[in-house]
This record gives sequence, structure tokens and C-alpha cells, in this order.
Amino acid sequence: MRIGDDFNKSIDGKFGGDLDFHGESMMLKNVTNLNVSDTGSRAVSPDDTNYSGSINRGECGYVILGSAIGTAQAVGSGFSLALPTPERGLHYKCILRAPSIANNAAAAIKIHSTSNGTTGSPLIIGNVRGHGDDQGANVVAVKGVVTFVHNKATAGDIAEIWSDGTNWFLDAVYDADGSITLT
Repeated sequence: MRIGDDFNKSIDGKFGGDLDFHGESMMLKNVTNLNVSDTGSRAVSPDDTNYSGSINRGECGYVILGSAIGTAQAVGSGFSLALPTPERGLHYKCILRAPSIANNAAAAIKIHSTSNGTTGSPLIIGNVRGHGDDQGANVVAVKGVVTFVHNKATAGDIAEIWSDGTNWFLDAVYDADGSITLT
């Protein structure tokens, strides 16, 4: 298979049709919805000292964050999640589902880098790109927290995160200035 080829189309009709269904299954199994109301102990309050909630390695792929489409992320319903221990090939594309986040720090959504899945460690570097006036930033010194900022982040803001086995690399894109930060 060449880079840029669709996996499902590349195997369609090959192998006597035995593998034709595999591409569809792969596309559906790598989407995880996370919100304070449906993640239990994995989602914790959005402060910088409490990040025991965890995204696990089996959830590589798309991670949909926040309230349902059409419902603002309410005050007090923010949460923090911890990335797992860095492992080569792990990747997450976190997409904000809520149309907005309430104007309160308790509504923010945070993703923390960890050295072992629970212990915070600044391991993220990368690019935060904006479509507004501030044009984002290229962060070259390791940081520890990706934040979907309250009263700024909107539906569709994304943070893609990859691991090389040692660090996490971020490529974030937001619509309104300062909607996603790396600190």
C-alpha cells in the first residue's frame, strides 16, 4: 500500500473478498468519546495537580472531547486527562465536540503528558496554529499541558499528539485566538 492510499480501498476485492470488511472495522473502532459525564474516574477536575484520568493506548485514533454537539461545555464540567506512558507510534487526534466552553476555568479541558500514565512530566513539544490574528506558536521547549481554553475554544478545534517513544509531539489548530495552549 502506498502512502496516501485508503486502506479499505486498497484491499477491496483482493484476497477473494475475505478481508473486505477489515477497513470498515478499523475506521469505527478508533473513535473514543470523552466527557465528564461519561468517563467516570478517567475524567477528573481540570487543574494542574489532578490528572489521574487517563487515555489508554487502545484508544489511539480520534478522541472526541466535551459535551454533545449543540450543547456548550458547562461551568464545572471541564476535565483533565493524562496521556499514557510515551510509546513509539501512539497517536491521538483530540477534537472538541462542544460548540463552546463556558467562561469559567472549571469548564476547561486539559490533556497532560505523563512519564508513566499518572505522573505528570513535561514531554510535549510542537506547533499550535491559529486562524486568528495571533498566528499561534511553535513550542520548542518541552511543556506538560494542552488546554482547550474556557470561553475561547470552539467545536472543531483539534490537538493531534504523536509519540516517538520518548516525547509527545503536538500539532494543534484552533479557530479563535488563544483557544488551545501548550504550557
